[in-house]
Amino acid sequence: MEMVLDVYMRPYDPRYPVVCMDESPKHGSWLNIAEIELNVLNKQCLNRRISDIEKVRREVLACQAHRNNLESRVNWQFTTENARIKLARLYPTIDS
Repeated sequence: MEMVLDVYMRPYDPRYPVVCMDESPKHGSWLNIAEIELNVLNKQCLNRRISDIEKVRREVLACQAHRNNLESRVNWQFTTENARIKLARLYPTIDS
């Protein structure tokens, strides 16, 4: 992960857009939350074939504006206790 200030000091290159999140969620991975938001975008705006890239851009901007106006949030419900149960096979075991 790059430092945010290093990213902003580079010259702007439209081929490589930068997405910076200004706060990390208290619970849950920011990557999971980004994936959820992309899923919402796909289901609400991009759920059909769109042949023109400009129309895709307009659709995405409209969907983004709509979700921002609603102040939509991700309701993260995966607690540490749930993680220990669901991901038990990933936790190391100590044999005594």
